[in-house]
Amino acid sequence: MRARDAFAGAVLRDRERTQQQGAAASVKRLTEQHLPSLLQWRQTTLLMSAPTPRRTWQISSEVILGCWHPIMADNLVSVVIPAFNAADTIRETLASVSQQTYENLDIIVVDDGSTDDTGAIVQRHCQCDPRIRLIRKSNGGVASARNAGIQSSRGMFVALIDADDLWHPTKIAKQMTALLAGGPETALAYSPFRVIDVDGKVLSSFRRFGASGWVLYRHFHANLIGNGSSILVRKEVLMELGGFDPRLREAGAEGCEDLLLQLRIAARYRFAEVPEYLVGYRRRPGSMSSNTEQMIRSGVLAESIALLECRDVPHLSNDAILSRYEWQRLRCAARQGQIGDTLRHFWRQFSVNPGLTSAAFWNDLLLVATRLSDLVRPSGWLWQSTKASPTARHFYDFDPLSGIDRPRPVSRAVRRLALLDQTYRPKTKPADPQHSFRGADI
Repeated sequence: MRARDAFAGAVLRDRERTQQQGAAASVKRLTEQHLPSLLQWRQTTLLMSAPTPRRTWQISSEVILGCWHPIMADNLVSVVIPAFNAADTIRETLASVSQQTYENLDIIVVDDGSTDDTGAIVQRHCQCDPRIRLIRKSNGGVASARNAGIQSSRGMFVALIDADDLWHPTKIAKQMTALLAGGPETALAYSPFRVIDVDGKVLSSFRRFGASGWVLYRHFHANLIGNGSSILVRKEVLMELGGFDPRLREAGAEGCEDLLLQLRIAARYRFAEVPEYLVGYRRRPGSMSSNTEQMIRSGVLAESIALLECRDVPHLSNDAILSRYEWQRLRCAARQGQIGDTLRHFWRQFSVNPGLTSAAFWNDLLLVATRLSDLVRPSGWLWQSTKASPTARHFYDFDPLSGIDRPRPVSRAVRRLALLDQTYRPKTKPADPQHSFRGADI
């Protein structure tokens, strides 16, 4: 509550001051008082996305609160929110987007054929915030909805968030800084996330390896990002790759469209991680991500397509990459107490590849031991749980840096993959998935 109240108070104070002085007078005052220091600060600390030619900066009223950050005229960020029957959560999601400290936003909600009040709720928000737009279309799935939003976007950068997730107020500002600092070779910025329940209370925190730069091998090995609400991408890259692939839904394996797109980006461009928990990823009963079997099928299909497109990349082991989904089936059966299915999955994996199965088994034991050590720490808190305890805190009550430096076991396989990523460079463009953008009829 303290974090939310502090943020809300800062926003209100800034808006009241702007209303009293008037927008024009405020811009003039800022320009006269801060232009010299802003120019000096720009020259010493900001890295342009392209070294040449020099780009023109404009001082505008859209200043990051508390930072006096000059906004480039073409650094509009389009936020795409696909929504299907999201009346219960869309208000909170829109509030977390509208209250970003990076205010130069173009917010697009794509109502994907909802039968509840999702559209009406969004329309009321449009009246309060002119940056919000509503697009209605017939139901076509998450890939179709995201592509419709990308097609309609006006910014040079696109951020995506599902209609039930949350962002920390500084999410876009920090990711934009990281993306621009990476230069034109860096196409995607992402952040770790906290898993939240239906009330926004934190269940656990997720961060893989803290990987930046070339990450193709590690991203194939283990999904570094883990959800569709964490990324900020250059729009030109999305258009180059054709957006999100609708073939997974057509094959009855909807769910990992974001992973397939991320793998395609990783084969061509660098990633930049912002090492802070800036995303609240909501787990709800009945949601797509809670359907384990469908998500496994979707993951297998997504990685199979990406492997086919990266067939000329050396040292990519199809068996090692795809076998981890069988191990996920084993984990799921073990969690549900299905001893027979657990043993059957284990024996099937061990008979096919005993080395990989043994490595996965010992890696899981090490992970369990690490989590148990967290539970017995006097000052620790529950990093993994099945439901929020009565004393659990809301996502906004956490400092984004809290727990980010927690030690994580890194296997020998991951260290080897990191070395491969260090030497990886795309000699030629991998096989083009599609030449045209996968648009959607609106």
